[in-house]
Amino acid sequence: MKNISLISAVLFFIMVSAACSINVPWDIMNDYDGVRVVMRVNPDDADVLLNGRLIGAAYEFSSSTFALRLASRQNELVFKKRGFREEAIDLRSYSSRNITLKIILEREDIMDAAEPAVKKVSAVEEQQAYEAKTEPLPAQPAVKQIAAEERSLTQVTLSVTPEETAIYIDGKFWGLAPAEGKTASLRLPPGKYIFAAFKPGFSIYKKEITVPKQDEFILAIALQK
Repeated sequence: MKNISLISAVLFFIMVSAACSINVPWDIMNDYDGVRVVMRVNPDDADVLLNGRLIGAAYEFSSSTFALRLASRQNELVFKKRGFREEAIDLRSYSSRNITLKIILEREDIMDAAEPAVKKVSAVEEQQAYEAKTEPLPAQPAVKQIAAEERSLTQVTLSVTPEETAIYIDGKFWGLAPAEGKTASLRLPPGKYIFAAFKPGFSIYKKEITVPKQDEFILAIALQK
């Protein structure tokens, strides 16, 4: 009887010790199942946005070797390119852990061609029509300028150990560190970001990092047991 009680106490101590060694970040996904996303997109240089954050071009994730690695399917991908209709994909609609997206973006001019033709009026005819009605010409709309940050993205190379570490940026899940420990598919506008990293059995990494305005920036993250 004493031996049974001793064995039960030892097993209870082992279970409590194992539970204490697991650290959970503030917004870890409850349905962790790990997915890989391969993107076959035409045109292949379309921008890829993960939950509203630009992570690179579609061709960077076009093979199984360079597939986008995510902790769960609770994410949305958007494909955008100037002159094309954007396409949004909700990964929750897929059941497989290995997802291959085959997407052909539609040109905006093709969509517009289906609309009824409108008779074009020359600038002279339009001005004469306004003058006949004694009405002033309307002010011309200002031309929208492309935001400077869209033209000055910094290529951020993350060097993360150990592998399979979950990466968070500003509290949002970004992806898992690959087996080789590095990922160079992250492009961010210069500025301050909160980088966090988590893996069960290791301490949580959380730090404010300033991404400089330059072509490339390397950030090394090493979790401690």
